[in-house]
Parts: sequence; structure tokens; C-alpha cells
Amino acid sequence: MKRSVLAALFLLGGCVSQVPTGPSITPTAHTDFRHDTLALTWQPGFCATGGGCEWDQTHRISIGLHGLWASEPHALEAQGVPVQEWWSKGCDLYDHNDTPPQLLPTTVEALRGVVPHLKKPLYVHEYTKHARCFGYDADRFFITSMEMRDRFAASAFGLWLAQQSGFQVNRDDMLATFVRLMNVRDSRALQVRCEPAHNGQMVLTQLWFTLDPKKLSRFPYEGAYLSSPDDQNGCPATFLVPGWTAPSAADQRP
Repeated sequence: MKRSVLAALFLLGGCVSQVPTGPSITPTAHTDFRHDTLALTWQPGFCATGGGCEWDQTHRISIGLHGLWASEPHALEAQGVPVQEWWSKGCDLYDHNDTPPQLLPTTVEALRGVVPHLKKPLYVHEYTKHARCFGYDADRFFITSMEMRDRFAASAFGLWLAQQSGFQVNRDDMLATFVRLMNVRDSRALQVRCEPAHNGQMVLTQLWFTLDPKKLSRFPYEGAYLSSPDDQNGCPATFLVPGWTAPSAADQRP
């Protein structure tokens, strides 16, 4: 069975050029930025770390959505604004506005199915910090982000990742599998993030993809990626890809 699953994954990975293009969005303000970062969560790990998730967190999926983040606009770089300040403040560097986006009820309901449930709605923070100042239509911004998440979850690497749930993995092996299945050669196109769970074990929490803003429609396949200028990998050599139900033993796959 394992051999047949892997064969199917490699078949998918080898057919990326035939995959139809997906959604895209175009900023209307502060368009002078180099790349986007699509941050996807590994929900069982994300919800097992830090303050955790709310009681009504759905366990229907494991691959969730954190956000879509534009890199620092070149005009701010020219003003000497450190990238760390951009990471910390985002759109507040232009003006402070925490007004929640006015979204269609269907968009809000869809977001509840894929984002971590925190005490304060994550989508409000994501829009006011990372999207508002770029002029994106709020519904289109989130619908595009969710469709990108869906495409990744259905990809060869997304399916492979789902098969690792409950097992220890090697970081370098995971990144090599991403390169092999998705035919991506850009340095740090994918960076993985880990945090200690409440029991102290290091677990996968997020996957960060560095993307060409003009080629989002190609994600998650070859042609969508850029090399990240910053090393933000945050996982040790081996770590757990947790499931929603903790296994009796998290042994590395033979």
C-alpha cells in the first residue's frame, strides 16, 4: 500500500506542467515589493503550542491558513526601515487602522474552516497588518489565499505531508522531498517552522513559501517561487508532525 501511495505522489509531482493555473491577486498600492510569503499552518502543531486554539477549533483539516504577507516595499527600504520593523508593524508603518474588513458571510464561514481559532479573529489581524495598505479587496484577498491553500493540500507534497501525521521526520529529508515532488530549485522556497508543544516536544507548526507576486497562479508548482532573502527555518534536525490525536509512540518511519 505504501509503495502504491508513493507511486501516485511521484506521478503527481511529475505532471506539474499540466496543472491548470489557479487564482491570483494584484495590489493597487505600494506595489514595489519583491515577494509574497504564503504562511500555511500545520493545525495540530499550531494549536498545541503557545496559547493554543479555542475550544471550537475544527479538526476536519490539518493544513490550515495563516496568511499571505507582502515583503517590505522598496520605498520603505530606501528610507532605512529595517526589515524586522516591517515584520513587526506591517501596514501600521503607513497608518494605524484596526477596522475589521467587511467580508461576505460566506467568506467568514470559509475562513473559520481553515484558519486557527484564536481569542481574537486571526483574519482581522491578517488583513489590517498585511493586506489593508496594498489596496486588496478583502474578500478577493482571502478567497485567493484559501484557494492557494486548497491547491497545496491537494498537491503531491501536500498529500505526502498528510501521510507523515503522527511521525517524526527529518527536516532535510522533508525539504528534499519538496524539491523532488514539486520540481522546485529556489533556495529557501519553503521554510518550515517548529515550536515546543505543551509537553516540550518540538512539533511542526507552519510552512512558509516564498512566492513571486506576479506568478501566484502557479502555486504550488514550479514557476511560482523565489529564493527567500532571509533564513527563517525554525525546525531542528528532526521533529514531530503531530496529528490531532496523539499516537502512543511517535517513532520515525522505517
